[in-house]
Amino acid sequence: MIRTLALSTALAVTAFATPAAFAGNGRGHDKGPPPHSNAPPHARDAARHDNGRHEGWYKQQWKRGDRVPYADIDPRYYLDDYAHYRLREPPRGYRWVRPMDDRYLLVEIATGVIAEALGY
Repeated sequence: MIRTLALSTALAVTAFATPAAFAGNGRGHDKGPPPHSNAPPHARDAARHDNGRHEGWYKQQWKRGDRVPYADIDPRYYLDDYAHYRLREPPRGYRWVRPMDDRYLLVEIATGVIAEALGY
């Protein structure tokens, strides 16, 4: 009898404690402090979605004098048929580079410095 009572008590405690163990904070995820906590604002915001701010990603706005990384001066971005795009012939040591649609950069290949940025 005592064994049955002890077993049923243990099962009851386990049954009532289990849902609390799996319960979240009501926001759909358990990452980060709740928004009403005393944590600094940057710690609260890090746990939430960026709400359209696209942190970590931005659209590059090239301008004259900027230095383009060598990854963007890859030969697959070269424009050899610059006349087709109504661009003038590049001077010696320069190339037309097309990093995005309808955007063109005249880049000095040796240094990566932009001489002209069209479409930005």
